[in-house]
Amino acid sequence: MKKIIYWLMLLVGVSTFFVSCEKDNITNSYFDENTDRMDKVAQEARRVLASSEKGWVMMAKTGLGADVYTPIVLRFDTAANRVYVKTIYGVTADTESYFNITKGTGAPQLIFSTGSIMSTLYRVGVQASDITDHMYNIIGVSADTVSIQCYRSGKVYDKEGGVIYKMFKRPDSWTWADDPIVFDWTSTQFTQNVNSVVGEMKLENLKTNTSETVQWRFWSWADPTVYRIRDPFSIGYNIGTGGFKPSNYFIVTGGVTNNVNTTVTMGHNTISMFPIPYNTGTNQAVIALGQRIKTHYLILKNQTRTGNNVKMEFEAYDKNGKVIVKAFYNNLL
Repeated sequence: MKKIIYWLMLLVGVSTFFVSCEKDNITNSYFDENTDRMDKVAQEARRVLASSEKGWVMMAKTGLGADVYTPIVLRFDTAANRVYVKTIYGVTADTESYFNITKGTGAPQLIFSTGSIMSTLYRVGVQASDITDHMYNIIGVSADTVSIQCYRSGKVYDKEGGVIYKMFKRPDSWTWADDPIVFDWTSTQFTQNVNSVVGEMKLENLKTNTSETVQWRFWSWADPTVYRIRDPFSIGYNIGTGGFKPSNYFIVTGGVTNNVNTTVTMGHNTISMFPIPYNTGTNQAVIALGQRIKTHYLILKNQTRTGNNVKMEFEAYDKNGKVIVKAFYNNLL
């Protein structure tokens, strides 16, 4: 009998220990009862966000593929509370985007202004990213990582708690995320010896360890603004837009598309194969190209011009920001 009482007392003691630990560590009451702690976390988050001069990276999953993730680069100016964003979907508009760090409810929050790229992305939906809010709970801060979680899991009536993003400092090699636009279909200097030239693209998939070389032809349009009114990120499709300038479009054709003219978008130094909703046929062709090469974007890493020869190197990333697809363009077959 004594042994039974002993084990019961031990069980109660252990249970009490775990309950008290759980309450202290993972419930909102800890922050509610220790408001200074929340202030310190918010201050530390602000300090860490400012510590990366080149910005921070969110890797967002889309409905366009399983292995390739979308890089979203954010540079925080904590003095002015401004945020500068670069993505594969388009060139940043002149619209100013702001952020703020507040106490929130239960945890500090990182909040982006409505009408910014962040709110645009979640309004566009899963094809652009798995971002479901412009408000995030800050759930972890270290020198090299800031973990944030979408406040809502979906629409306003959905439950709280969306995807967790472990933001990391932008790699130095990601020069494509700087301001200069090199991959520019509005520039005759860039399109020289590239436009309407039958070249080739070598594609390497580092996950499957496979490669292939395909005929690849770029076509630019005389009026690159012709489809701007049909931009999937424009007000016509997204009431909260303001993050991107109207997109420029060009065409990819050749052996890679079975000679079907495929309209793609000029992202920030990127070939962006984002669906174009205005036309079913065009939309299907863009999706098919992305599925064919197993990525919905190709970011320009560098370009080399030697006489008439133009070579370009592209890449795409996995969920950790590591290169998963490489592509090498050569305009001379």
